[in-house]
Amino acid sequence: MNLVSSHPDPSAQAVPSPQAARRHLWALTMAHAVTHMQSSVLPMIYPLLMRGMGFGYVELGAMLSITRLIGGLLQGIWGPIARYIPLKYLIGFENFGISASMGWVSGVHSLPELTSAVTFGQVVASPQHPLASSALSRWFGARRGTALSVHFAGGNIGTVISPLLATALLARVGWQHTLQVLMIPGLLVGFWVLWQLPAETEKRASRSEHARASGRAFGVLLRDRRVLRLLATASVTAGGKGLGILNTFVPLLLIRGLHLPTVTAGLLFSLFTATSVIGPTLAGRLSDRYDRPRFLSILLVLSALTSLATALLYHHATWVLMGVILLMGLVVYAYSPIEQAILGDVTDQTLSHEAYSLFYSVTFATSALWPLILSLVLNRWGYPALFATTALSYAVGAWVYGTRDWGTQAKTA
Repeated sequence: MNLVSSHPDPSAQAVPSPQAARRHLWALTMAHAVTHMQSSVLPMIYPLLMRGMGFGYVELGAMLSITRLIGGLLQGIWGPIARYIPLKYLIGFENFGISASMGWVSGVHSLPELTSAVTFGQVVASPQHPLASSALSRWFGARRGTALSVHFAGGNIGTVISPLLATALLARVGWQHTLQVLMIPGLLVGFWVLWQLPAETEKRASRSEHARASGRAFGVLLRDRRVLRLLATASVTAGGKGLGILNTFVPLLLIRGLHLPTVTAGLLFSLFTATSVIGPTLAGRLSDRYDRPRFLSILLVLSALTSLATALLYHHATWVLMGVILLMGLVVYAYSPIEQAILGDVTDQTLSHEAYSLFYSVTFATSALWPLILSLVLNRWGYPALFATTALSYAVGAWVYGTRDWGTQAKTA
């Protein structure tokens, strides 16, 4: 049963035609790819900066936790803001900001400067996930699993291509010029979003009406047990999320753990990120046909098993380990958009902006602790313990999604 607000929402958005929705999907997906470009290129740069600047795993984990906490908390403000400012401007200028942050990182000389530049990147990137997911969940209805997964997978094309480009550029022009070259896509996509998306997305209402509607939405969401359960469980499973967690630690595993050459590590990491396109695309379509929480539970069980296998095979069978890591990527990258689709299933579309802002704010803020926790585990016990910890986070999520009543029904897409 969906939550329905007892008051009319003065800022409820119109649903575009299917053709227009598909065009908007691709524009948002391109913007998503730029956001992921930043998160996939910087992990290739961190090992180089660690050597040059003299900081270690704990400092890196602390920096990532601080910056992601800031970026995560800010995601909670965009639901109310989107009632005043059209989506096209928020997402378009977000892409310009990401380009600026890449340029800033290219000029840093110390860990404090790096932290400031990465923090700025997290701040400017914060509108993308809650607002794009909210819009797609409303526009595509029962097919939201497919739409959100296509958006997620299409965005990950940036995750796949960027390490390949970065690997080629690093060997030729160095890390600073590599980041400067990669500023260009954000500028181009920003202009594309401003041109493609509609300017008027909200019904007119007074500022006080917008504020009351937003406050009621947050109140309804925070009283729903399924929403609270989803927030808590997604925060736990974020301990092994592909983007942000494994995208940071897998390059470290390849370069500093297994001591592979930079070019070889870059190619293997690109293959790993390629699973972020394949896995979500398949999983999203299946989730629209079957019971979504039970299907998510299966994905998390498989994630736990492959993560545990990675821990057991470390330093014993390197190339077998590479195969296991690729299998892990197929399921690990797939579960995040399914969590987001469940949120759309259990909330009414008039609560959409606030629901996804709340989801991303809470899960990003709480998951900001995970890089620090995992870096401490890595520093004390090594890579096997790190992947055993991520396996445990998947197992907890699998149990909750598989055994609790979410009030959703299987859909036929």
